[in-house]
Amino acid sequence: MNEIRGILFTIIKGKGTRSEGPEYFIKPLDDYKKRWSEILVRKKTHLWEKDPELHKFLDKEVLIIGEIIETKHTITVDYSKIKELK
Repeated sequence: MNEIRGILFTIIKGKGTRSEGPEYFIKPLDDYKKRWSEILVRKKTHLWEKDPELHKFLDKEVLIIGEIIETKHTITVDYSKIKELK
């Protein structure tokens, strides 16, 4: 398992469609910020649903623990744990 520290935020995707819903990202504050301005955090719900675990940490500094999938052009984290820092 790997860790990413940063600010969690959301963007509403699919506006006006049946799958409209939040997509979660983390703005990294650790070594990942050198390569990435934002990292997609895969939620554990349907496209149109809020992830109850992630949603309560919006706009807060968090530590996400999970599997990080990094390619040349993208980065995603499948979280297993999230906790607020500070």
